[in-house]
Amino acid sequence: MRSMRQGTCVDCGLTSSIKSFYSFNGKTYCEPCVWKAAKQARDRGEPAEYISLTDNSVCARCGIYSGETADHPLVGGLALCGGCSSTVTNWPYPAWLKASLAALLILLVIALVHGRKYFHAGRTMYVGERLVEQNKFEQAVPYLQETLKIAPGSDKAVLLLAKAALKTGNIQTAATALQGHNEGRFESGKDPAFLEVKALWDRALAAMQKAEKAAQLEQEDGHAAEAARLMHEAADSYPEAPRLAMAAEAFDAGVAFERKDYDSLLALARRFAQEHPGPEATAAVASALACKYAATGTVEYKTESEEMLRTAERQVQGDAEGMQYLREYAERIRHRLSSREIISKQEYDRRFRNREQPKN
Repeated sequence: MRSMRQGTCVDCGLTSSIKSFYSFNGKTYCEPCVWKAAKQARDRGEPAEYISLTDNSVCARCGIYSGETADHPLVGGLALCGGCSSTVTNWPYPAWLKASLAALLILLVIALVHGRKYFHAGRTMYVGERLVEQNKFEQAVPYLQETLKIAPGSDKAVLLLAKAALKTGNIQTAATALQGHNEGRFESGKDPAFLEVKALWDRALAAMQKAEKAAQLEQEDGHAAEAARLMHEAADSYPEAPRLAMAAEAFDAGVAFERKDYDSLLALARRFAQEHPGPEATAAVASALACKYAATGTVEYKTESEEMLRTAERQVQGDAEGMQYLREYAERIRHRLSSREIISKQEYDRRFRNREQPKN
């Protein structure tokens, strides 16, 4: 016969099925009384959580009563007698259901293997985005590049990469990302992320155009001051590109050379070499010293110039492109040291490099 365990409220004395009662602070209450007890506890600033009681003496499947003192064991959250527990645990699932489950497991494995790269792309973009938000743009670039290898069509990843690259002066990486994405088209031209990158790109492009014009002028005699002005404007408008500021410093040296202000030329060259050490900067110091020697005849300038040239040659070892540049530069410096004649690169090229080769 099906029965159920009884409970009695400690407050009002109501007796009924245990399932209609609640446990609060280790005592059994009916619903109205537990509300009152919980309110009183809250008013005192004490915990007021209570839980409903369950009757595990009745089998959830067949309804058999276990008695006043014993409970049925729980199987999957349900109280089941021994017989029902064995039946449920060893339930003979149909063959079609087993086959369907196996097929679903296979499909799950395939989906996980196939989708693994997309999980990786999502993770790398998440890391890259966090780094961009922290203004760690240089660190963000490789993560976002990895994302685009897997998901090249992602507007968000492209814009994040372009922003990180432009913020570090890496225009080439930004250009590759933007122009290689759906032929430069994006879903929304009004998206704030797109507008931010567009503003960055326009500013960087304008700076590069000025820098290119400055570089062209620098190759012509008599335009050093204008070239330096343009390069400084480019550096000021796009400070994210440190190479523009370095170029502006180098162009200042060109202005001093054109004005025959060799003291300023040497001071600028020494400062640049200290801030940006390397074979090119060392050779620039040697060039300025050669100018000082040619102008004054002071042997100490010649000796130091030759020493700086040797230092530059040691610094450039292993760099084929750098060695070729230094050979051309050193040739002009040594001509200045031997002739004490100060001429520009353009004049040197006209005299010694651009002469028509004799015909056979």
